[in-house]
Amino acid sequence: MKKKWLGLGLGILIMVIAYFLPETAGLTQAGKMAIAILLTGIVLWVTEVMPLAITALLLMVCLPYFDILNWSTTWSKFISSVIFFVIATFAITVALIKTSLATRIAGVLVRWSKGDPKGLVLGFMVGSALLSSVCNNVPTCSLFMSLALSILITDNAIPGKSNLGKCLMIGIPFGTMIGGAMTPAGTSINIMAIGLLEEATGMTISFLDWMLMGIPFAVIMVPISWLSLIMIFKPEAISQKSEDTINNMVISAGRLTSQEKKIIAIIGVMLVAWIASTWVPWLDATGIAVMGLIAFFFPGIEVLTWDEFVKGVSWEVILMIGGVQAVAAGIMATGAANWLVDGIMAGAANWSTPMLAGAAASVMTILHAICPVGPAICGMATVPISGLALLAGASPAVLTMIVALGAAITFILPLDCVPLITYSKGYYKMGDMVKAGIVPTFAMILVCAFVLPVLGTLIGI
Repeated sequence: MKKKWLGLGLGILIMVIAYFLPETAGLTQAGKMAIAILLTGIVLWVTEVMPLAITALLLMVCLPYFDILNWSTTWSKFISSVIFFVIATFAITVALIKTSLATRIAGVLVRWSKGDPKGLVLGFMVGSALLSSVCNNVPTCSLFMSLALSILITDNAIPGKSNLGKCLMIGIPFGTMIGGAMTPAGTSINIMAIGLLEEATGMTISFLDWMLMGIPFAVIMVPISWLSLIMIFKPEAISQKSEDTINNMVISAGRLTSQEKKIIAIIGVMLVAWIASTWVPWLDATGIAVMGLIAFFFPGIEVLTWDEFVKGVSWEVILMIGGVQAVAAGIMATGAANWLVDGIMAGAANWSTPMLAGAAASVMTILHAICPVGPAICGMATVPISGLALLAGASPAVLTMIVALGAAITFILPLDCVPLITYSKGYYKMGDMVKAGIVPTFAMILVCAFVLPVLGTLIGI
């Protein structure tokens, strides 16, 4: 309770100081208050004064009172194609959870590992990465954690002492977060970043272009993260009984049901259509997502019920993204974004692309550690960093993707909602994740600095 009151008091203090500070060149009173609102939001999010979504709504309704946006514009900026895309992709997650696909993937990977614990860890990381490429990170992590727990409990792995437990419980969120980078549908943060880029610059990133950068990123990062884990925490051997546990789960699942076949077919058609939208203008990515959502309920298909869908959508994420979008729009409308770029980051405009990309990745890593709320730091950083890319002659699309990766992935502390899922089971300590995450963190910064810009140039964005 003390932390909440401290956070609230600090937030109010930021607003008061900003209000009475004199205007500076290029920064109006409205611009000052737009930045202050965002800084206040970060404080309130970190100190958890209120639920995340409620804080986002508070920031949004402050905009008209400080003459940043009028009421009509504020409400309109909350709703965008991003909101509809995110809602639709939650339907994919709900539908996939109803299938035994995760169990089947785990069964294949367990058989592939042939009892080798290092291979098992890699298998779970690859499996979680593959599923999270089209499924929300949180339920993907939960699904694979449940499967891993079946093995750990069968083997009597002691939480906090079992190295296999540490590897699996750290490796699954690592794989899940990395896999979410593979497609725009992998996490709502990707779609949010694409929407903010288009709003700020008029540029966009096609589904295929994102995949052409996201898949190589994952192919590089999963093995590096795996090696870091198994070298620091050498996993103990698993018993035949544990292998049999997963294999029996696969056997009990039987053949694919007609419902599972329908779900997989719909998602497959959506992926093909998303990729085709790169060349076919009338195939709008959000329209495809919404049509897929409708298909799940279509007569003769009906693989989802309304209650399942409503319960499966994270309305907190929806409200938070909408609120952050409105605040970002206010920062752009007042010229505060340009002031941040020109005034604070002007020196970086002369940097080379690798330096700029590496700096952006480093800043996002630090921001995510300070504020473990992905949509918030994505909304805060996308506009100024994409603007900086324009000044420096770099690709705003590549820099925007780097922002999204930094906002969605953290290897250092289990404070983000994805690693928190496995951290709560007690198989590893905070310091364990720090040790395992140092190498992947530096590797991600290097990949962002030297690999993604080259890929962006090759695909022409």
